[in-house]
Amino acid sequence: MIFYISILMILILCSLGKYSKLKSFLAFLILFLLISLKGEVGPDYYGYLVRYENFDSIDSFLRANLEYSWYLIEYVTNVNKWSYQMYTFFTAIIGMVFLVLTQNKIKYIGFLVFIFQILIVQLGLSGMRQFIAACILVYAVTIYIFENQKSIIKFILLITFAASFHVSALAMSFVLPFLIKLNKKQYFLIFLIAIAGIYSEIFMSDINKYEFRYLQGSRLTAAGAWIRFAITTAIIIFGLIKSNRRTYNLGLSILVFGLILGIVNTIALHRFNYYLLPIASLILIRNYKLTMIRHIRIKYVYVISILYLLLWFNLSKYADYYTPYIFFFN
Repeated sequence: MIFYISILMILILCSLGKYSKLKSFLAFLILFLLISLKGEVGPDYYGYLVRYENFDSIDSFLRANLEYSWYLIEYVTNVNKWSYQMYTFFTAIIGMVFLVLTQNKIKYIGFLVFIFQILIVQLGLSGMRQFIAACILVYAVTIYIFENQKSIIKFILLITFAASFHVSALAMSFVLPFLIKLNKKQYFLIFLIAIAGIYSEIFMSDINKYEFRYLQGSRLTAAGAWIRFAITTAIIIFGLIKSNRRTYNLGLSILVFGLILGIVNTIALHRFNYYLLPIASLILIRNYKLTMIRHIRIKYVYVISILYLLLWFNLSKYADYYTPYIFFFN
């Protein structure tokens, strides 16, 4: 656990004071190395290893479930007879590229602190497909919150690209109407895409696999889902300001979406928290950058981020999969 605390402290130090490209580069370099150099770390390690060892160009394509970009990574790795480690290298490269693009828009290194535990550690070191999808989604939302985007084309292309790594990303299309004004046909299109992401047979099959692997068929609940969503809720509350109607409505929509998901299925809420918390953080940072909220609220989120890391590593039964951190060359 000390290893991860040390990295978080470095990120916090980089976030202090005036933003600089050098500090941003250092922060991203550390995160890139953390993900790309990992060895037997995370509960999904052997799941991806099985996929690597049993890859078949035809059968794997038929079972890709629309996630063809990840299939391409598997295919290229197999054709070139590269080691399993290439999965983590591709994951780090693609994920970090989109987080760097995000950072170039928001220019706030503290964002990496806020997402460190849930996105970098829990996904980046384990759920590689959804990590990439989440990073792409974060960038897609960022260009609408921090820039004056007026077309839905960029968002549709990015969300489709994200879904080609993890199909659940399609469900996050529901945020688009809160980012820009849509006509009736566009509302209908976004509604269909979001429903496909939530209820498709593909995504539900992933839920079943998750339940079998981690809950051992005991019950369809994920105990930590509400805790993580409570953190997302706190960040939204700290960041909301009524005078900024766009981020205000977006924040409320995330709260409603999460509550409905949690009531229906906490495993689904667990999955989508990986998308919701970064978006909540973007709302907070945007309103802080616009001087609409006080800096004390940002400090609260720093404290929450530190406490969450400490509590998760001490209380979660899945923390053992991450400690000690093992380099692939060990």
